[in-house]
Amino acid sequence: MRKHTISYVLAAMIFGTTALSAESFSITEYVNVTSSIPAYTTLNEDIPSERCQDVREEISSGTQNADVVGAVAGGALGGVLGHNVGGGKGKTAATVGGAILGVLAGQNIGSKYNTPQNDSYRIVRKCETVYSSKTRQVVSGYTNIAKLKGQEIRIESEQPLKKIPVTVTYSY
Repeated sequence: MRKHTISYVLAAMIFGTTALSAESFSITEYVNVTSSIPAYTTLNEDIPSERCQDVREEISSGTQNADVVGAVAGGALGGVLGHNVGGGKGKTAATVGGAILGVLAGQNIGSKYNTPQNDSYRIVRKCETVYSSKTRQVVSGYTNIAKLKGQEIRIESEQPLKKIPVTVTYSY
């Protein structure tokens, strides 16, 4: 048994000495790419377009404020008439009453002239922006594949590569 122990120790010493004296070095080799596979990304885009249509629009006659003008004119005329009718202390009451009645009458008369004409219109083009979605695929990069000593190597890049740099370490 002692003989085996000595041979084990002797083998360990030889192996250890060889391992300590072993050298290694590294070099960069360029391996030819066998294929470059494009990688795709999906983009969603909103595309604007203009949609227009012709719309019939009524034209106002320009008398929209006739009831206001009528009320002011009626109030003034009613106040003047009431002032001329009354006498003494009743003169103030007649002026105020005439003005109030004049406002109501003037407003009523003015509103009669404020009715739009139904046969007056114009054609107006109205447009709006609408969006439609479009999906498309774009190339976002490449997976480059090469083989070195039976091992497959894959590297991602923005462009297809012709060669891939590989650092190889040799030990002896």
